This record gives sequence, structure tokens and C-alpha cells, in this order.
Amino acid sequence: MAVKDRRREVRLSAHDDDLVVEAAGLAGVSVSEFLLDRAIGDAEALVATHRTILLAESDYAAFLAALDEPCGPPVELVSQVRRSRRFAGPR
Repeated sequence: MAVKDRRREVRLSAHDDDLVVEAAGLAGVSVSEFLLDRAIGDAEALVATHRTILLAESDYAAFLAALDEPCGPPVELVSQVRRSRRFAGPR
């Protein structure tokens, strides 16, 4: 079990505090445990959603094919370089 060595504080309205206290009581846990369980669960789900890419099988195959293709320089960059003057350096 991880050591709990950090602390967070939350400000609540009286109504919200009453609601959380009642919900924790109905769940049979402390208010801290109730809030922490809910916050950690939501945080894990949100982070997983942002770290994961789900693709249909055909899209996955296209994605892998694109990764395997050689990468060339961007067309706009090549065009810009060709239009620019050469640097002669110090004389």
C-alpha cells in the first residue's frame, strides 16, 4: 500500500458538504475515503482516455502502413528553402 504523504484541501458549500457526508454514510465509508475513491477513479478514467487511441481494424492497418512509409521533408519547407538566398558566411 502506498504511503499517503500528501494532503489536498477542498472548499465546499454547506449544501455540497451535506450531500457528500450523506453519500459517504450511505456508502458506509468515511468522507475522505468517499471523495478519494471517486476522484481517483475519475482521474484514472480521464487519463486513460487521453493516453489511448482506439481505431477500427481497417484504420489500424492504415495507421501502421503510414508509420512504415518513409518520411520525406514537408513540401512547403522544401519550397521555402529553394526560394531563399544562400548564406555566404562572413567575408
